[in-house]
Amino acid sequence: MLRHVLATAALLLVVAPARAQQDDPFETHLYNVEFLTEQVPDHPGEGLGLGRDLIGTTVSAGSELSAGLLTGEDLANLIKSNVVEDSWEHVSAAITYSSGVLFVTNRKSVHEKIVQYINFWRGYVGRTIVLDAAVISIDPQLLAKIRSAGNADRPGMLPADHYKQVLEAAREGKLAEIAKAARVTAHPGQRVNLGEFTRQEYLRDYDVQIATASVALDPVIDVFSTGFSVDVRPFLEPFAGGVTVEVRADLADLEAIENRKLRVTKDLFAASPVETGGDKGPGALPKAPAAPVPVEVNLQLPKLTLDRLRTTLTIRNRETAIVGSVFRKNRNLLFLLTPAIVAADEKPSPEPVFDEQRLLRLFDISPLTRGIQDFAGPKLDVVSPSRGGGGPLTGATFTLDEPAVAMSPQEVVDIIKTRVAKDTWENSRNMISVQGGSLVIRQKPEVLKEVERFLATLLTARAQMITTEAVVVGFKKGARADWEKDVPALGLGGYYAEQAGFDKLLEEAYKGQKVRLVEMSEITSFPQERVHSLRSLQEAQLSDYEPQVSSYASMCDPIIGLFSTGFVLDVRAHFVHGNDQIGIDFRGQMCAGQMKDLEIGIPGIGPLQAAQARVLKWSSKVSCVKGKWSLVGLEMIGKGDDAEDWVLFVRARQNVLK
Repeated sequence: MLRHVLATAALLLVVAPARAQQDDPFETHLYNVEFLTEQVPDHPGEGLGLGRDLIGTTVSAGSELSAGLLTGEDLANLIKSNVVEDSWEHVSAAITYSSGVLFVTNRKSVHEKIVQYINFWRGYVGRTIVLDAAVISIDPQLLAKIRSAGNADRPGMLPADHYKQVLEAAREGKLAEIAKAARVTAHPGQRVNLGEFTRQEYLRDYDVQIATASVALDPVIDVFSTGFSVDVRPFLEPFAGGVTVEVRADLADLEAIENRKLRVTKDLFAASPVETGGDKGPGALPKAPAAPVPVEVNLQLPKLTLDRLRTTLTIRNRETAIVGSVFRKNRNLLFLLTPAIVAADEKPSPEPVFDEQRLLRLFDISPLTRGIQDFAGPKLDVVSPSRGGGGPLTGATFTLDEPAVAMSPQEVVDIIKTRVAKDTWENSRNMISVQGGSLVIRQKPEVLKEVERFLATLLTARAQMITTEAVVVGFKKGARADWEKDVPALGLGGYYAEQAGFDKLLEEAYKGQKVRLVEMSEITSFPQERVHSLRSLQEAQLSDYEPQVSSYASMCDPIIGLFSTGFVLDVRAHFVHGNDQIGIDFRGQMCAGQMKDLEIGIPGIGPLQAAQARVLKWSSKVSCVKGKWSLVGLEMIGKGDDAEDWVLFVRARQNVLK
C-alpha cells in the first residue's frame, strides 16, 4: 500500500509540471513601443518686427529633435527587472528591441504582465498639453480691482472667476478688448509655436553696384512680419499638476510706411575712357561725358509697434497665468497662457504591482536638472555706428548663453546616496544612474518609496516663482511734495512705500490730472532667471551714406538703420530671506524720441534722418519686502511749468504652487 502511494505521488510530480507548462507555454510577442522611444521634432517660432537676421552668421542653438523618454535597452531592462525577474534566466526566454518594436519570448503568464506594464507607460506618455494663449488690452483700474480679490501668494495667476470677469469686460468692449487669441498642442518637452502673421514686402534699400566708369543701383526688397507669435516649450512636472512653460511671445502692429524720395548723384569723371562721340580716328581722345548725373529713387521706411516677453514659469493644469504685461495706449496689455493636460485614455492604466524583491523604477528629476534659459532684454538707445550701431556683422559666429542648471544629475545621485538608505548602495544588486531627465534606481520596494518621498521634498523648491512689477508715476510741478505725507518714501532718503499709501497714489494716477501713469510692466519668472518684457516702437531709418568709388565713377550707397524707442523691464529676481524678502538685479530702460531730417551739405545728396531721444536708465540692486513697494529712482523731466517728476516703483512677490 505504501509503495503504491509513493508511486502515485512520484507520478503526480512528473505530470504536474508538464501540465503547468502546457497551460503556460512559451510564446513570442511583438510590442509596439515607439511611443516611448521616438524622438519628437521641435518647431521653433519666428520673431516679429523689423529686426533682421545677421547676414552670414551661425548661431549654436542645439538639436531640433528632443530625446525620447526611454531607449529600447532601458525599456527591456525595466521589464526584465520588474516582471517575473527569474523567468528571464530560462534558455528559451529572450527580449530584444529594434526600430520601435520589442520582440519578447516568455511564458504566457509573463506576457500578460508585460501588457499591463506597457499599458501603464502608454497612459503615462500619452499625455498631450493644449496651450491657449491670448492678449487682452484692459483698463488698469479695472484690472487692479479684479486682482485685488486674488490670492496674494499667487499674484501672477488669474482664478477662473477672475478670468471670466476679464473676458466679460473684453466682450463688452468698453474697458477691455481681446487683441489676439490662439491655441496649439505640444508633447511634453516639445517646442512649438502658434500665431497669426501678416507678411509684407517693401523696398528697404538700394545697393550700389560699381565698376570702371559704370555705376548702377540695385533695389533690395525685404519682408517684415506683424501679428501675434507665441513660441512655447512645455514640460509636465511631477508635482501639483504643474506645467512649466518656456515662453517667447511677440505682438507687432504696423503703424505706417513712409515713402521717402532718395536723392543721390552719379558722378562720371571727365577723364573717363568712355566714348561719347567725336572723331574715331587713331589717337583721338573721347569727349568728356556729362557729369554729375542726378538720380531720384524711392525708399519705404516702415514704422511698427512691437511688444515682447521672454520668461519661464510653472502653471497648474487649466490655470490661467499672466505671463507678463506692458503698458500701451494707457491700458495694460496682458499676455495670458492656459495649459490643459489631455490624456488619450479617460482612465489610464495604473502602474502594476510587482512582487519582486527588488524593483527598477524611473523618477522624473528634470525639474531639478533642467536648464533655465536667460533672456537678456534689448538696449533702447541712440548708438554711434563706431560703437556697434552699424549694419549686421558678416561671417560672425555667435553662441547662445548656456541655460543655468540648479543641480547636476550627479549631485542628485550623491544627495540620495547620502540621505536615503545610505548603507545599502554598496550592494551590487542595488543600482542608481541617470537616463536623460530621469533617475533609474534598482532597490527594494521600501527604499524606493523613501526615495520618492525625499525627491518630492526637493521638487517643491521648483514650485517657487517670483512676479516682478514696475510702475513709473509722473508728478506734475509741485504735486510730489503734496504726496509725501501719504507716501513718505517720496521724501528725502525714502525707499519703501506702504501698500495702502501706494494704492491711494495709483487711484489718483488713474485720473491723470496732477499725477499720471507713465509706464507699467510685469513679468513672472523663476528665481535667478534673467527675463524681460518690452514695449517698443521700431522705425526704419535712413541713417548714413557710404561712398562707393571706382576708376572714373562714384556714387553714395544709402545705409538703412533701425531706431527703437519704448520701455524694457529687464530683471533677475531671487529670494533673500524666506519668501518675504526678494532681491532684484534691475535693468530698466525708457527711451522716447523722434527722427528729424538732417541736411549733410553735400551737393546732390538728400538729407539723412537723425535720431533724437531722451533715454532713462535704471540699473541697480533692488531690495523688496513683503507688503511694500520700493522707490528705485526719481528723475525730473522737462523744464518750467511743463516739468514733471518721474518716480519708478518696483515690487517683487513670491508666486508659489502649493
